[in-house]
Amino acid sequence: MKKIIKNPVILLSMVMLTITSCLLDDDSLTKTFDDGPNFTSFSTLNQTVSAVADGEEKTANVTVELQGPNLVGYTEDVAVSISVDADNTTAIENVHYRINSSTVMLLASQNYIATLPITIITDGIEPPLDVAPILTLTLTDPSGNNVIASSKQTTLSLIYQCFADLSGTYTVTNDWCPGSLRQNTTTITKNADGSWRFGTADGYWLDSCTGNAGLFNGGNVVELCGEILPTGDLDYGTGGGFGIGDILGGTWDAENGIITMQHRETFFNGGPREWTTTYTRQ
Repeated sequence: MKKIIKNPVILLSMVMLTITSCLLDDDSLTKTFDDGPNFTSFSTLNQTVSAVADGEEKTANVTVELQGPNLVGYTEDVAVSISVDADNTTAIENVHYRINSSTVMLLASQNYIATLPITIITDGIEPPLDVAPILTLTLTDPSGNNVIASSKQTTLSLIYQCFADLSGTYTVTNDWCPGSLRQNTTTITKNADGSWRFGTADGYWLDSCTGNAGLFNGGNVVELCGEILPTGDLDYGTGGGFGIGDILGGTWDAENGIITMQHRETFFNGGPREWTTTYTRQ
């Protein structure tokens, strides 16, 4: 089985070379648009918002920015309106969410980046919901000279969670190479958005089962009322550009402090490969 690259500095250098190459191609393309307008845009087009349904209101932040070919030397402050795309929204206003301001100011003094707070309502919600409510937002009517609004929207998926506490130190096993694990414990901590950060999210498979010692495939995991949701948000998963250790699903046994997850790898020759990991809280 091939190695990724043991030296993270070399790995990062290769990634940076690849990114630079892409940027050079993009730069050549954008030279033809130097006289075009600047545009307001959402920084992220898809967000998963996790909120524990404990009756308290939560805040989800949506970032808006000004981009474009004539941003250098531009000094005007820009106001842009936020509206809900009703045709692509299933979340209900004042039931699932509340938008406290319909206008965002993009200020030159703040590098034309602003945050729109969205209030997520949890009172009266009994998770898990059969389908996550979706909130789709659009930018309209920007002020400022030579500024337009991007047609791209942002979509927020509202995941309502039961209360859970996965934090702690865990012993780790996997059923692919259980006798070869160089590490047998990891920590799990809570992220600001309610998801959980695993020090290794693939059961030390990449580190111990592939000849890539020292590459700990950490990741962000969402637990929903005893269920571990599928995700590729691992450092070397699909979200990291490698497809190693993607989580297909799993369970959280709160009474015994045990997490069980199923994984898939599609990066190495001869794959895909699948395995199961078990995390037991100490």
